[in-house]
Amino acid sequence: MATLSGTILAFDFGLKRIGVAVGNTLLRQAEPLEIISAATNDAKFVEISKLILSWQPVLCVIGLPMHPDGTAHEMTQRCQRFANQLQGRF
Repeated sequence: MATLSGTILAFDFGLKRIGVAVGNTLLRQAEPLEIISAATNDAKFVEISKLILSWQPVLCVIGLPMHPDGTAHEMTQRCQRFANQLQGRF
């Protein structure tokens, strides 16, 4: 299996805001990048598109909230839907 090398964008999806972090595979470190607070879904994806064009990530990661026992959290399905939208657009 080939190992991806380059920039990774990580998204912490929320209903009001999406936290974004940037990291790379070489250093295996990440740092906060920005918070997207756009009012509409389309506006959020415009901001995400700008980040993807600017950083050219080899991988995007979306945090998946789960309860400590491993069961789905009330936000789990919404995060999965966001991940599917992100994959479909980019």
